[in-house]
Amino acid sequence: MILTSPSNRAAACALALLILLPSCASSVRISSSPSQANVYADGLYIGQTPVRHRDAKVSGSNLDVRLEKDGYEVLETQISKDARLNVRALLGSMFVIPLAWILAYPRSRDFVMKPLGEPEPLQLRDNDVLVEVQTNEALGSDIFVVALENKPCQGPAENSVLEASVGIRLMKEFRVLERRALDVVSLEQRRNMTGLHDESSIVEAGKLSGARGVVLVSRSCEQRSTLTSMRFVDCESGALHWAVLAKDQPLDEVVGELLSRLDP
Repeated sequence: MILTSPSNRAAACALALLILLPSCASSVRISSSPSQANVYADGLYIGQTPVRHRDAKVSGSNLDVRLEKDGYEVLETQISKDARLNVRALLGSMFVIPLAWILAYPRSRDFVMKPLGEPEPLQLRDNDVLVEVQTNEALGSDIFVVALENKPCQGPAENSVLEASVGIRLMKEFRVLERRALDVVSLEQRRNMTGLHDESSIVEAGKLSGARGVVLVSRSCEQRSTLTSMRFVDCESGALHWAVLAKDQPLDEVVGELLSRLDP
């Protein structure tokens, strides 16, 4: 018979906690239009957008987020930790971890910052499409379409499907390049220990591929609503030409509203 002392049992419990506690944490990817805004989470600086925040707060908690960028108004908001199921925490709860961590942050949140001196933007309502156009000078130019995330509440969830769907609709006003050409540059970047790991490297790969800009697209499901985000980033200057936010709208409506605003 094997006897275990209280100290050995305590050490075993501590080891189990060290193994299982990481499953309590969840993360959210915070991005902005324009990018490279300073991000503060609960008052602490965590980097520039796009940036990922991770913590082990209990479900239902709110993360206070503040975005700052020269020339733009300070954006203050909250991200609730109740958007999706934390499967790892749920599995861990069968052993030692309480159920207080089974809900997690949304996978990503994208914010549009308002330049100083501009009027208040409209609030995004159900079945609404918001379009902000800085310039339409890139009409007819070569672009790539890259899906950052495709997690709608319903429908196909493959990034390639979202890229193809948006690309076909944008062909009315742009020359949409094959994603394959961008992937060739990506392969060269990976050989140099980089790759398409963030938005800046995607834009740089687009520049090396000869594109004028990159359209970054994402779809996410938040509180049973599908949010669609589209942004055109200039590969040369990094400037934002236009941005679109839509709630519970099909891609035909989203792109159609965009093109109507871009029409000179």
